[in-house]
Amino acid sequence: MKPILNKAIDERYSEMVEDLKSFIRIPSVLDETTAGKGCPFGLGVSRGLEWIIEKGKQFGFRSTNLDGYVGYIEIGDGVDTVGLLTHVDVVPAGSGWSVDPFGGEIKDGRIYGRGSIDDKGPTIAVLYALKAIKESNLAISKRIRLIVGADEETDNRCIQYYLKKEAFPIYGFSPDAEFPIINAEKGILQIDIIKKFEARVSPKVYVKKIVGGTKVNMVPGEAEALIVGLTLQNILQKLQNNVFKSKLQVEETPEGLLVKAKGTPAHASKPYEGENAIQILLSFLKTLGIEDSEALDMKADERDFGISCSDNISGALTMNLGVVSVNEKRGIFKFDIRYPVTVNGYEIIEKFKQSISDPNTEVFVSDHELPLYVNPDAEFIKKLQYVYKEMTGDDPKLLSIGGGTYCRYVKNTVSFGPVFPGQKELAHCSDEHIALNDLGLIAKIYAQAIWELAR
Repeated sequence: MKPILNKAIDERYSEMVEDLKSFIRIPSVLDETTAGKGCPFGLGVSRGLEWIIEKGKQFGFRSTNLDGYVGYIEIGDGVDTVGLLTHVDVVPAGSGWSVDPFGGEIKDGRIYGRGSIDDKGPTIAVLYALKAIKESNLAISKRIRLIVGADEETDNRCIQYYLKKEAFPIYGFSPDAEFPIINAEKGILQIDIIKKFEARVSPKVYVKKIVGGTKVNMVPGEAEALIVGLTLQNILQKLQNNVFKSKLQVEETPEGLLVKAKGTPAHASKPYEGENAIQILLSFLKTLGIEDSEALDMKADERDFGISCSDNISGALTMNLGVVSVNEKRGIFKFDIRYPVTVNGYEIIEKFKQSISDPNTEVFVSDHELPLYVNPDAEFIKKLQYVYKEMTGDDPKLLSIGGGTYCRYVKNTVSFGPVFPGQKELAHCSDEHIALNDLGLIAKIYAQAIWELAR
């Protein structure tokens, strides 16, 4: 370990905190309505990418923006490149925040804001790690490149664009998951079910609409349904005996009765850490005795689709009903599935489709990302384990996750932090934050690790 790197981080700590606050205040959420040439993911994301690239230039680094898709910040020379994979885009704020999700507020020793842990905080930590290496005048034999994408939360078009334009790094890491080291990532499937409803003969009671969720890779925190033909008293009576009554509310509107459900947002890779507002709502609506219930018959569990499975490396398949949009003519249901690394994803798709027998229902695979598995004995992994052990004293064991990072696109890369063992994963959650002490520590870990990989 090089104490000079830790010292350099300490000396720049206050600047690092202020830069993260400024970074969080840019709402870099995908907005295709403002997309254009050089701005493929909307103005907010473009502002975020330009901000970090400009910061790299201010630090004296070689900094490049590749047409708004991705940028990179680089130090060092040599044929080989160490790649550090982060992203500037964030998921929508969602509901349930106690602070401004784009305020960068410090409270109780934590910096709050969307992206604070996923992935703006780690991006700033890596940037300052590079600054520490440069200012310490430590010898390195490779180029070190911080690669900052702009579409990680949606379709990963950024990293695919980068790989068409630039050479692959020889190895590296992404600070976009958990410590110690993640060398296995489950496969990701996103599947849409579109269900057309049969023409009705003026039913007395029916569901006029159901909406819920904003992103398929988030456990939805809110959902609502408009019911026609029931009285407020009918629904309130059912609500009194419902297990979810504290999470449901009803209000009268000119169009009908609006039933709202509140859940707990979480990342879709860990649906068990949240509470799905759509599922809460659907389960309650089924108790109302609505005759026209085609929209309420939608399955929402992997066992219902016959796709349950697991392995010893990455655990069990998970499934999240992330978005629903129902009107009187059709319903759209969007699912996020994370399957084990040793399982064939195409067989999962086939089983899923076979479980749907309704001729009025169509199934579309909107995204499929194959699993990642990196050899545990790789030399660069051993170096990361050494640094983690030296810096924390903890066992640098290898992990698997359900989340997806850039590593599945870039050979010889693994996820390395920023969430420490025992900490709750706050990515995509309300009140997302990073502890100030953790920000300083991960910057030091990254500085030591990057130097080990590049020296």
